[in-house]
Amino acid sequence: MIYLKSILVGAAAFLVAVMISGAIAIAVMTRLPQLALRIFPAQRYDLQLGAFYYVNYPLWQIVIVGLVAFAIAFAWMLRRASAKT
Repeated sequence: MIYLKSILVGAAAFLVAVMISGAIAIAVMTRLPQLALRIFPAQRYDLQLGAFYYVNYPLWQIVIVGLVAFAIAFAWMLRRASAKT
């Protein structure tokens, strides 16, 4: 039962962290495009009529933030539950 609660709290922390960091990434990309070109990887496309930059959505960075949040919440719940017994 301890592991199930720890996994559920970790999953909730993962979802919250992914949603918050995704919202921050979208806000930076839409409101501060020059800053987004410096922070996030960008690719230059040249179509012979002009060139443009495409800013990649930072998916793997956001997933890493979520995994760290999951690990911290899981360890915290596991440690808290084992301290009570």
